[in-house]
Amino acid sequence: MKKIIGLCLLLCCLAFTAFAKDKTDKDVKEYCKPIATMTVEEMEQQWLQEDTAKDLLYVKLKDDRVEAYEGLAGSRSLRKQLILQLPTTEMLRLYTTNKAAYEQMARMLSDYEEDNYNFNGYKVITDTDNPKKLENGNKVYRFWFMKIKKEKAGRRGVNFPIGIGIGIGGGHHHGPWIGVGL
Repeated sequence: MKKIIGLCLLLCCLAFTAFAKDKTDKDVKEYCKPIATMTVEEMEQQWLQEDTAKDLLYVKLKDDRVEAYEGLAGSRSLRKQLILQLPTTEMLRLYTTNKAAYEQMARMLSDYEEDNYNFNGYKVITDTDNPKKLENGNKVYRFWFMKIKKEKAGRRGVNFPIGIGIGIGGGHHHGPWIGVGL
């Protein structure tokens, strides 16, 4: 009887955990939506009026289309979700006047690039530009990244070569041996 009650409690806990995780993932996806879509000129006008403490990240997607995202400096899961949902066919330019947002996003992207991390089947390439100083004294931090589809997903991005090796040897405790490996 105790085993049945214990099993029921375990199943209830697992169900609540799965429900809470699913709800959290949905909340992150819902929250990681652009708060505004604008042109490059409108973005540059906002930079002149913007407070540097405001946590906004601007993503230039196409020729003249820019999306603004909020709240990325303090949430790694939001930054990761943003990287996942952005398009893969082009180099994406990122701009912000908030130094913390710049440092966190640039560090995350460079970590993915340095580790040759298999990021959901993509390789991340990134780099930073020098900050642009505005007329009002603020700095605009500029960087870019691109996701490239990996041809073959290896173990953490490393493809092991295939070869043939033949060895003959002997050991003091193990006796003589012959080995063939692939």
